[in-house]
Amino acid sequence: MSMETYRLEVREIETNGIDADVYGADDVIEESTRVVYADHNLEPPASRDEEPSYTEEITADVTTLDLQYERDDGGFEFRLLGDRDELTRVRVDDEEWDLN
Repeated sequence: MSMETYRLEVREIETNGIDADVYGADDVIEESTRVVYADHNLEPPASRDEEPSYTEEITADVTTLDLQYERDDGGFEFRLLGDRDELTRVRVDDEEWDLN
């Protein structure tokens, strides 16, 4: 095994949800999950100048990746696990992304 750099991208997609993707070498998607706003009774604003997003790079020596999300009263938390250890955690607050 060797150290690899992964890129986690969390972004709103066409105002109907959130995509979270983990890219590995050569921009190949290693893990992915999707949140649909309607499944959580949420609505984004009718229009946005720019869709919100977050990107982070993580370097790790792992054999397995697992991308999970949880919902609480005020937002979503996306967790990237490598060999069952947490590599990073990203919070998307309803208020920050203007979700009602």
